Amino acid sequence: MKDSALSYDERRCLQMWFRQAIAKLELDEVTGVMLKEYPVEGDAKGSHHNVQTRKRTSRSRVKVHTA
Repeated sequence: MKDSALSYDERRCLQMWFRQAIAKLELDEVTGVMLKEYPVEGDAKGSHHNVQTRKRTSRSRVKVHTA
């Protein structure tokens, strides 16, 4: 059985794929650790959408006083 040599582009593609796979694995591990150390608060999700705010006045209606 003869070993076939990979082309430069094939090696480069494999290197990028492995780097991406390792980065994804590391991200998943860090996310798991962070969730254990800092659990998500039950009411935190979507709570910022419940705040009522006053609509800002249009700048064209604001009177400018000059000295």
